[in-house]
Amino acid sequence: MPPIVVLPELDVAKEVSETDGHVEMDFLMPNGIFIPYRVDFYDSVENLKLKLWKEAENYPLFKTLKRKENYCFVYINQQGQKDEIMDEDMLLNEFKIAARFLKLVEKQADNTTQSLTRSTNSLIGMKGQQCIDHQAQVSPDITDFRRAMSAYCKDIVNRRNQDLSGFLKFQYKHPVGILNHSILPEHIQNQLKGGMVLSVHIEETGVIYTMRIGADKIPNDLIAMTLEKWKNNTGNQHLRPTDYILKVIGLEDYLYGEYQLRNFKYIFRCLLRNTAPALWLRLKSKVMEVAADSRAASARSHPERPGKPSVKGRNTLTSWDIHVNFKLTINKVSKIIVDDNSKVRLFVGLFHGPETLRLEHTKDAIVYNGDVSWKKEVEFDIKVEDIPRDCRLCFALYIKKNKEYSILTWANIPVFDYKCRLLKGNYRLHMWTRAEHMEHMELYDSCNPIGTVAMNPKVDHSTILEFMVPDFNVQSHIMYPQNEKVLQCASENMEEKGKPGSPNWHPSKTHIIQFEEILNDDKSGIRQLAEQEKSLIWMMRYEIRDKYDYALPLLLNAVKWDNHIDVSKMMALLQSWRPIELQHALALLDFHYTDTNVREFACKCLEELSDDDLSQYMLQLVQALKYESHLMCPLSKFLLSRALENQHLGHHLYWLLRSEMHEITVTVRYGLLLEAYLKSSQEHLAILSKQQDALVKLNAFSEIAKNGNKKPQKVSEDVKRIMHQKVEVLSGLYSPLTPQICLKDLLVDRCKIMDSKKRPLWLEWTNADPKGPNILIMYKNGDDLRQDMLTLQILQIMDNIWKNEGLDLRMNPYGCIATGREEGMIEIVTNSMTISKIQRWYKKGAFAKEALYEWLKHKNPKEESLSQAVEEFTFSCAGYAVATYILGIGDRHNDNIMMKESGQLFHIDFGHFLGNFKSKLNIKRERVPFILTSHFEYVIKRGEKDKENFDRFQRICEQAYMIIRSQGALLIRLFMMMLSAGIPQLTNVSDVDYLKDTLALDLTEEEARKKFIDKLKEAKNKSWSTSVNWALHNMAH
Repeated sequence: MPPIVVLPELDVAKEVSETDGHVEMDFLMPNGIFIPYRVDFYDSVENLKLKLWKEAENYPLFKTLKRKENYCFVYINQQGQKDEIMDEDMLLNEFKIAARFLKLVEKQADNTTQSLTRSTNSLIGMKGQQCIDHQAQVSPDITDFRRAMSAYCKDIVNRRNQDLSGFLKFQYKHPVGILNHSILPEHIQNQLKGGMVLSVHIEETGVIYTMRIGADKIPNDLIAMTLEKWKNNTGNQHLRPTDYILKVIGLEDYLYGEYQLRNFKYIFRCLLRNTAPALWLRLKSKVMEVAADSRAASARSHPERPGKPSVKGRNTLTSWDIHVNFKLTINKVSKIIVDDNSKVRLFVGLFHGPETLRLEHTKDAIVYNGDVSWKKEVEFDIKVEDIPRDCRLCFALYIKKNKEYSILTWANIPVFDYKCRLLKGNYRLHMWTRAEHMEHMELYDSCNPIGTVAMNPKVDHSTILEFMVPDFNVQSHIMYPQNEKVLQCASENMEEKGKPGSPNWHPSKTHIIQFEEILNDDKSGIRQLAEQEKSLIWMMRYEIRDKYDYALPLLLNAVKWDNHIDVSKMMALLQSWRPIELQHALALLDFHYTDTNVREFACKCLEELSDDDLSQYMLQLVQALKYESHLMCPLSKFLLSRALENQHLGHHLYWLLRSEMHEITVTVRYGLLLEAYLKSSQEHLAILSKQQDALVKLNAFSEIAKNGNKKPQKVSEDVKRIMHQKVEVLSGLYSPLTPQICLKDLLVDRCKIMDSKKRPLWLEWTNADPKGPNILIMYKNGDDLRQDMLTLQILQIMDNIWKNEGLDLRMNPYGCIATGREEGMIEIVTNSMTISKIQRWYKKGAFAKEALYEWLKHKNPKEESLSQAVEEFTFSCAGYAVATYILGIGDRHNDNIMMKESGQLFHIDFGHFLGNFKSKLNIKRERVPFILTSHFEYVIKRGEKDKENFDRFQRICEQAYMIIRSQGALLIRLFMMMLSAGIPQLTNVSDVDYLKDTLALDLTEEEARKKFIDKLKEAKNKSWSTSVNWALHNMAH
């Protein structure tokens, strides 16, 4: 190794070239290889390491190196001492380096860390981890995200660990389940007038106490009442209420806190079913981990890490100081998969969300050997200063055939990187093909701006785009201005006092009428605004803030995002905006709104959501991550923070992320979030690992079950034989469907292979709670369950909306979860049967309208029980009639509708929605708006005994429809946020038009009511066609 040269003046900066800012340095690699390399002295250490790693590939022993993240630089400072570079965000010139020599040394990791990393990688998946590692070689933001998110998560976990009582840990694992609505249905209120009857089982003795207690009492009151009975019976005077807690029998669900008993979800469910709640009385010492002493807690606690120096704070020029047009040079596109001599054209655009700020394209060029060299400068008619922070540079390569252009490949990149630095230098983008993203993707001015900004990991097979962005005669990085400068700009450019657009200007009555007309026309939240409308809305922005704050999305659509002065005014105004309601906050997280400040505001609004409400919308929020331009974003932090405070939310977040890890557009983003969560939740990691191991085995069993070369009996025997061998792996785990159920022993002899095409597995476990019922779950492999998940989620939300209005429609949105690509689990609803099987039981064919009523009479022989069953049927039939009409759910044959012995009707299998009804020979098989057959009418009327009940049923339907219509904008928003999920029947904005039609948001309330009543009459009058379909289905099956 050559000698280290220490400069006489102990300052490497003196040796930096004045022409290009570079300096010759020597690097000693961990494998002993010495590399001389010329580096940019004004580049970050992070980028330096990235480039050095690329250079090291040309030297011997490169494969002996670990990931670059495992190493850090050591240098000699101006005091002649060795120093370690901890913050790789800093520029090289910020370190007082005395010698042109840097050494890479390995960071130390203990065995615990290595074990945690292996477990985390296993849950993320081998392919996912490989993709992340590969991307980390070329994307410095991954290392920065890992470091920053690790510190962020540790702070959250440490707050919980500092609690000596163990209560915060208990609360994290067993969050309390409280209703998100306060209005109880009238029949429930009547039930509660005399209190409610329940049973409490003493875990220590096995004694059961049955008692009546007021529903307005709290859990501590019930505990005190139970202990009083216990004292009276045993004479034990040492029982203290503070030592005990109440647990639901059969579920990992606890009742605690200062909540009335009637407000607990479990108690409410029991009241709905007219069953007595059953509870365990358990010692807290058995369920709460108490720290040994204060030293144990403090040992786990870490002080909050100081923030690292921000790149933004350095003396650099901002983009607002660059008053020339933005431009770039297209160098070449290579590895184009087309025939030689094909003509191609490249579209290049600047986009803010789906809005086109500027668009250009090259001239047609001829492809030769898969390459095109343009060497063309593209200048956009927009100043650098006017490019918004979250603008994307979008490329789309088209081929010309028969005078028509069709897209071949596309790629997107943020104009400002994750450190708010303007693009600079040469770039190579691995482009996506249309098929790799989605078959029916929606284009905006020829580009795909709402597509991912991630690099295509298929680097060996993807088309490569090479372009260069000039430095605009600025040697250092050009930064987007800090918030202080943005607010200063807004202040300096404020409209004159009293002029339109100023804070103290008041719009005229005409202005307000015009604005309210626009507002009423935009009930769905997705209407395009005319320029005149935009001007009016922008002029009234202060009035909107003060009196129409919910119209923030509409105002944001009126902002001129290609004008930095207007953008600064909007950002200043946003700081004084009140939090807005859920549906409007969710709107700010879809692809229309890419500004980081806007999305951060939306997350702050969502902080007001209860954990239960947040759980309902987690599906959409995970999809919204796909629209983020950078890994570290407000939404990622929000989701992780809430998941780390509530293990049930963590459970949902894990599976929503994990189930899409096969989608290469999100593998890195989702994988890094999983990594951050799992490394911060080691106790939950063990639980999830057990679930994942079980799913791997179930997947293998399912593949065996699909063996068509063997007789069904032999296949069943093979599967059960292997199940017996692996029964230990499949026992003693929490259900992936819900963390509230613990599965004890798999009952292999009760498991079976079902008859349907994909051969799903019917599985049965004993309950870990000795008094709890067995748990039945269906495992499916080969079906995409995401559409079912979405439909069931919407049904649950509809149910909550109705209950908020005091209307209980006895809905049954059973559990369903996707755990991977075309893989997942579905809750089996016990004591129920399909309509088809009931008709076979009755043995008089599909047209016999008495079948369902006779089955209910058979299951409910007592008159009181039968009356209650008819009541359950009436309400549930109304709920599903309205829901299936609004959602356009198709394929409603008699094997997709079921009924419980209690009378509750419910629908299953939601493979067709939004009006995608089945047809044969171009003839629609479903000719009714929703299912309302003579069979249903016969039950509702109790034969012919209670014809007035059918009129009541119609009124319930009408009421239910109008309630959901009042929340129509929320439903539309939830579907809009799922456009990125790749669900075949939900890929374009136009797919959501079906909802706008069924909700009739363009009509007045009375017009919408009349429209629905007409649809109800149509469903009743054409019910014969449903009976015909059901008869044909029975014949075919």
